[in-house]
Amino acid sequence: MSLTTRGKLVLALGIIAGLVGAVALGGVLYLRSIGVWTTTQEPGRPVDITIPKGTTASDIGAILVDKGVIESALAWKVTLYLEGGGDSIEAGRYHLFQGLSPKDALGLLAEGATVDFVTVTFPEGSWLTDFARIVGKNTHITEEEFMDALTSGDVTSELKPDGVDSLEGLLFPSTYQVVDDDTAVTLAQRIVDEFERQVAAIDFSAAEDRGYSVYDAITVASMIEAEARVDEERPKIASVIYNRLDAGEMLGIDATVSYAIGEHITDLTVSDLATDSPYNTRLYAGMPPTPIGAPGRSSLEAAAAPAAGDLYFYVVSDCSGHHAFSETNAQFLRDKAAYLALDC
Repeated sequence: MSLTTRGKLVLALGIIAGLVGAVALGGVLYLRSIGVWTTTQEPGRPVDITIPKGTTASDIGAILVDKGVIESALAWKVTLYLEGGGDSIEAGRYHLFQGLSPKDALGLLAEGATVDFVTVTFPEGSWLTDFARIVGKNTHITEEEFMDALTSGDVTSELKPDGVDSLEGLLFPSTYQVVDDDTAVTLAQRIVDEFERQVAAIDFSAAEDRGYSVYDAITVASMIEAEARVDEERPKIASVIYNRLDAGEMLGIDATVSYAIGEHITDLTVSDLATDSPYNTRLYAGMPPTPIGAPGRSSLEAAAAPAAGDLYFYVVSDCSGHHAFSETNAQFLRDKAAYLALDC
């Protein structure tokens, strides 16, 4: 029996409707599979998240996934597209829950931050006194409170050897968010913990094979941080320091003299250079008793992997802070003469 024209039309429409329904069902199932809709009925464990200033709405998804708030960053992006409102999310600290749908998470974030914070940045090479000064200037914690926390013994570091009382060089110079609930101790411990995390990610076996501990390498890194102005020179400066230490020669690093007198100065006088201190590497052989500042990641990596070769000297070679490196004293003297002739 053949179909009439009308019957064929009804059949075609039925097929089309079925296909549309299948596509729609497939779309629903796909959105569910990537987490746009979650089957979780009740919120899970409460968590706090921090959204730094300048974070894009899309990048917030990665933060939410990392904390277990949502299942998928892709689902977050789809939700932002469907719901909008991502641009209105403010920087700040939020109390959320694990196992939320992206839509629910978006709704909670749209209500605004639950905890305000201030951002503080500690430059590479900062001394403990610099950390305290920056904290006192930019947060509700005073300079005196922060220094007390650093010297009281309440803040601990697994990297500080027995017999060393100072945390100098064991705070990681970076940018941190400080909330009202932070105390001097909690903030200092967080900065120390971050330094431990950075160090744990670096292989110091090359330094250890030469007989230097990780703490020794951190001390070397602090001197590299004070001396280097060009990143690619850091491993060469590390090589000079290790080679001179191995040879039992004085390091002669002016930055250690600045640390000894307690002033950030580069134009040292004759009397400055004669300062009697174990930190003065122009007078005492070996390394200073502690690091002379907070090394950044690049300096730590250079101390862990110094350049190969027999470099023993370096001196500034131009007005941009580059150095000339040499193996012999004769070449060093020529390089030094060229440095003294610079007109910067």
